[in-house]
Amino acid sequence: HACCYGDGGAVITRQTIDGLLLTVFASPAPLRAGPVDVSVLVQKGEKPVLDAAVDISWQAKSASSADWLPPCCTMESRTEKIPALRGHSNNRFFYSAIVPMTTTGSSVLRIKVFEAGREVRLSCDLNVRRPLPPLLAFWPWLAFPPVAIAGFVLHQRLSRPRQRSPLRAPE
Repeated sequence: HACCYGDGGAVITRQTIDGLLLTVFASPAPLRAGPVDVSVLVQKGEKPVLDAAVDISWQAKSASSADWLPPCCTMESRTEKIPALRGHSNNRFFYSAIVPMTTTGSSVLRIKVFEAGREVRLSCDLNVRRPLPPLLAFWPWLAFPPVAIAGFVLHQRLSRPRQRSPLRAPE
């Protein structure tokens, strides 16, 4: 299955329902258990709809134990009716939210769009992979301090004035 990338991640579905064109993006690609940035572009024809209300929900198809849990209690782990907001994404045309996908395997992503007195619903099946091991997930953050220290040490050595050794008189 082909994958297209947009400003908000990989396109996971694009459908026209009741006159609205809905394009759903998700990042990271491929989807992994953990926090997933889900973005929805709502359009009437070619023009973006900027006054809609968008809710996102996620549900695993099978009840299994969680493969990923939020790392702290401040991150919500609810997966039902998460409001998607336009200010969350860099692209102001996208309605976006962070959706905690806690289990691997088959799941369903549901999008509800409320616009001009009507409600449009979209569902799409997902396959969520296992989360990355912590070392692979955080390697850029772990690698930065040693690289910064090495750069500082190199700068100090190169910028230090060199001392000349005194000339010895020939014997």
